[in-house]
Amino acid sequence: MTVAPVVYFARAVDGLDRLDLLAAAQLVEADLQRSGLRMTDPVAAWSRTARDTSAAEDPAPLVQSDLGLLRRCDGLLMDMSIADRNYIGCTCELTYAYLWRIPSVVWVGDTGLEQRPWLRYHATVLVHTRQEAIEAVAALMLG
Repeated sequence: MTVAPVVYFARAVDGLDRLDLLAAAQLVEADLQRSGLRMTDPVAAWSRTARDTSAAEDPAPLVQSDLGLLRRCDGLLMDMSIADRNYIGCTCELTYAYLWRIPSVVWVGDTGLEQRPWLRYHATVLVHTRQEAIEAVAALMLG
């Protein structure tokens, strides 16, 4: 029995409603499952209280937890589709994925981010839509 590859789902989280983030992740997870993949969601891994309070005091446990999850994944799927958003956490996760040789797919919507040289360098694949991203990560993970 072959175990399905695991994809880490990264996206903007700061200042966004946790329930909305979790609901959106469920849609992505369903898409990935239909493609034969499993998903890890760092937002679901942290309790609301831990993320809101302890991360403000000491970011190390949050960052180390997220990176620990990423390190155990086979691929990275990243949503960078919100215009004019600073994607600091996502950018760091993408850099770690690159250094750890974890293939990454980033969807950018209509932000124009696909023109950014550093993003193009670190991402394995850049696309515009979630559907394109799901197809691309499935192609990378499943051949």
